[in-house]
Amino acid sequence: MLQNDIPKDAVMHFSEKLRSLITFENEEDRNLIKKGLNLYRQGSVYNVQYNGNTLEGRVQDVTPVDVSLDLDFLEMSSCTCPDPSFCRHRMALFFYMYASVDRVGSLLEQWKDGSKPKPKLASIPVIKGNVLQRVEYKENSLESWLTLFNNEYKRFESGQREKNVYSFATLYHSLFQTIKRKAPRSEELKRLYHIHAALFCIRKTIELLGQIEVRNYQVDTYIRPYFHNFTDVVLDNSLEMRKVSLSFSLDEMLEESLDIVRETLLTETMFQYERMQMYRLLWATFFNRDKWLEIEKNALNTEQPAHLIAYAHIRFLQKDDDTAIDTMKKLGNSGIPYSFWWISYLSESKNWDRARAWIDHAIEGIRGYIFGIQSYEGRRHMTRLFLQNIMAYTDERDSAVYLNALKQLLPYSYVEYNDFLLETDQYRKWVELQIMVGYDIDEMDRYIIKEIETLDRAALLPLYHQAVAKAIEGKNRPSYKKAVKYLRKIRTHYKKLKQEDRWDDYITKLSTVNKRLRAFQQELLRASMISE
Repeated sequence: MLQNDIPKDAVMHFSEKLRSLITFENEEDRNLIKKGLNLYRQGSVYNVQYNGNTLEGRVQDVTPVDVSLDLDFLEMSSCTCPDPSFCRHRMALFFYMYASVDRVGSLLEQWKDGSKPKPKLASIPVIKGNVLQRVEYKENSLESWLTLFNNEYKRFESGQREKNVYSFATLYHSLFQTIKRKAPRSEELKRLYHIHAALFCIRKTIELLGQIEVRNYQVDTYIRPYFHNFTDVVLDNSLEMRKVSLSFSLDEMLEESLDIVRETLLTETMFQYERMQMYRLLWATFFNRDKWLEIEKNALNTEQPAHLIAYAHIRFLQKDDDTAIDTMKKLGNSGIPYSFWWISYLSESKNWDRARAWIDHAIEGIRGYIFGIQSYEGRRHMTRLFLQNIMAYTDERDSAVYLNALKQLLPYSYVEYNDFLLETDQYRKWVELQIMVGYDIDEMDRYIIKEIETLDRAALLPLYHQAVAKAIEGKNRPSYKKAVKYLRKIRTHYKKLKQEDRWDDYITKLSTVNKRLRAFQQELLRASMISE
């Protein structure tokens, strides 16, 4: 039984940590708790095992998922579902575990009441007349928002025992969610408030990175997911704001935001690419006015790489692409991936002439940039990303640009080039591509081979010739049998093409060249391809 294996104090410690991060006050958290509870009560949790400090089990949802709870470090708990945060499956396994040491009903009651003790009267801040001090802020004042954020951070920081890699998860689940709940009611102000709340937490993330020692593997595990959550908040709210005309009442707050955006997103530290994505979208959405563009241009220090990219973006928004591109060239190939955003932005608005200038700039350095990436996965990812960004232009204006890029980026563009050649019925070039990358005909989609047989049978002959040569190189009886299998196909193709004389020349030469391979000669005789 699980209750005989798992220590009660470990369960209670995990429970307290979880309740400090997920609260009934938050609607999203409430829904998460309910979903996990329903899965637990439906008996969806099974195959549970306790190993040291880890509880593992399977949860039957729409599809079964494997869940692991780390009782020492809650943030290291995992699930095979796509949700990176503490999901309903982890919650279900938690309830299963808690039920082994205490009633789940009593846990829910404590959770709803809140786990923090009520403050003593003497500790509650007061003003004259002993009236309880209320925490308020002006909904249309950026300064008031920042004061609120800082006060909440001080309260959050005072509850932290130590700063470590797990602090980033707590920053998102606790501080950010607390700040979010206090957003203004106005939809316009609420979105801007959420953006500033995320920027504030990004600043605190950057500060924290400077205060603790972090190893590379820890960045991907403990920091990047939460940084991306903040990035998504900024991007999603910015994109929503692009759909509407901004009220003039926001002008003062937007102008006050210029320094904050610059200081937060142009800091020389980790996640520069993500921060630059936010910077560019914020400027394209909120600040794209002549007066503010000039202010920002003069405030940038182009001696710093991040400021250099920002300067190029300001010139881009001023429609001075020549200067913007010349500025990006100072970064060499490392600046190439930043071009993708500008290409996508211009393609979205069908500004094809400007898009072509940026595509030409990117193509100049894309091969050098991609081939300089260390991992195959990284090269493949950036190849796919680049091709996706230029596809709209090539579909609309010039497919030769896409084809040129496909050829330049082989072998990393194989998938896209393969599809392009099939879609454009270029079967002979498709065969050349397969031979170049060394794929065997047995590894290829039989449906595609059948289709090419129908439309251009002769195109397949080089593939079969290559397959025969490879099989003979095996120099054993099974490989010779395989070679003969391909030769039967070749003979059929030549016959269908009414080129029997070419078949006779081919098989005679093949037999002569390999006359010392007695076993191969025997297989040819058995298949009636040569005579004694």
